[in-house]
Amino acid sequence: MTKKWMGSPTICDICETKIKDKFVDGKTAFGPWACMCPPCHRDNGGKLGVGFGQLYEKKENDWVKTKG
Repeated sequence: MTKKWMGSPTICDICETKIKDKFVDGKTAFGPWACMCPPCHRDNGGKLGVGFGQLYEKKENDWVKTKG
């Protein structure tokens, strides 16, 4: 079963750069979760999985969970 993100993230909650083809919905080093670009996710621990985060990639018109 393919898991999809409902909605459309437009900017990274950390650095405010435009999200283009990948983002992580993940836990930050500060505690709360955020939608982050891959570099900000790497700088905030970089882990994926239950309790850490999920990677989503743009596939046509959908954001599809690919890891985590």
